[in-house]
Amino acid sequence: MKFNLIKILLALMPVLVLQVQPMAQETKKTLSLSLKQAQEYALQNNANARNSVIDLEIARKKIWETTAIGLPQLNAQANYQHLFTVPELSLGGTTFLATDLESGIPITSDNINNGDVYLGFTPSPPIQLGVKDNTTLDITLTQLVFSGEYLVGLQASKVFYMISDQSRIKTETDLKEAVANTYSLVLVLEQSRLTLEQSLGNLNKTLLEMRAMYNQGFIENTDVDQIELTTLNVTNSVNSINRQVKTTLDLMKFQLGMPYENELILTDSLGFIAGGITMESVLEKSFDVNQNINYQILQTQEKLGILSLKREKSTYLPNLAAVYRHSEKVNQPAFDFAPKDVFQLSMNIPIFSSGQRNVKVQQRQLELNKIVNTKDNIANGLKLDYNNALNEMATAYENYLNNQKNIELTSRIYEKTLIKYKEGLSTSLDLTNVQNQYLQAQGDYYTAVYTLITTKNKLDKLNNNL
Repeated sequence: MKFNLIKILLALMPVLVLQVQPMAQETKKTLSLSLKQAQEYALQNNANARNSVIDLEIARKKIWETTAIGLPQLNAQANYQHLFTVPELSLGGTTFLATDLESGIPITSDNINNGDVYLGFTPSPPIQLGVKDNTTLDITLTQLVFSGEYLVGLQASKVFYMISDQSRIKTETDLKEAVANTYSLVLVLEQSRLTLEQSLGNLNKTLLEMRAMYNQGFIENTDVDQIELTTLNVTNSVNSINRQVKTTLDLMKFQLGMPYENELILTDSLGFIAGGITMESVLEKSFDVNQNINYQILQTQEKLGILSLKREKSTYLPNLAAVYRHSEKVNQPAFDFAPKDVFQLSMNIPIFSSGQRNVKVQQRQLELNKIVNTKDNIANGLKLDYNNALNEMATAYENYLNNQKNIELTSRIYEKTLIKYKEGLSTSLDLTNVQNQYLQAQGDYYTAVYTLITTKNKLDKLNNNL
């Protein structure tokens, strides 16, 4: 039986390529998981799923970071200063009358008539306008009173959080679909292996009987060789599908984020997963594009585009800020004209920017128009995808039912041909052809089952119903 695993894996690659994560050395464990349990396990352990939760927490912190811009800001600054030359201020000196210019003896009542009278001057000592070494401590309190950009930025941070949350949901939805498809693929391969092993057992039994009949002279050696050739081909198929099962299980462990050395057992059966799928259950649900996570992300991006436009428009508004500053010096100079406490209210009024602000507003408007166009186009594309998936689902369901009947028919044909062959009413070539027909029917059936499940998963993903 030819079961094209490579084709299926290639179809899954867009959703299966996940970031490789280092895994700690752990003791080998055995994990038994249903499909739902496997999906929940992946959401807890897959690297992409964990990173999406971290991104959401980062967005939550970003909201507070933006909010804090408009709250009081208190800062302290310490400065040490050394002056190699301290500036000085001279206030002049004392002028007086003296009897002797050289001696500078002041005039008194006793010597006013003794000699000549001269004008005397005594300089005052200079006053230092600072200190050689000093340490200054400044405490500044600022408060943003009004800013249009800040108000819009605060709204934008909340929208950014919404996008991060929707991205997390999208990551989890993609992961759940990938796990569901791989889980079903493992079950299909295991069921195919079981069918091949049963066929191989029947062929080995038939081969022994044919050899006995050949030894008794009832059939020719060519008949035995034909059955032996068929047996070898089925043996090769069994060995090949064993490797495919192991490869797909490793792929699923990678998606789940579990160590490769652990053993994974799938508890749900293929019949349980496929048995609950009916066209009636699919058709009773109508498609609502607003429930699709990709469309929701575009809606949020449109909100972000509107806020980006508002932000550019807010640059036409003035900004108002208040500042209070208090300074203390360790070594206070004799004369210090710097005030200790200062309150400042500043307003920045945009007047003329040579059209820069205007073209920025126009750019944001054009970008918003692009987002709206993309959103409308995606809405139509999603509706088309849903209709196509619905048609694929109808085709897959019909193939599933038809291949169920084909298995019953080919099984009966094989059993009857085997009886005829043993009775000498049929040739070994007829038996080989019927055997191949039966195995092909089995392969077509399991392919139809897998296609049915993956198509149903695609519909559920479009409806955000995984």
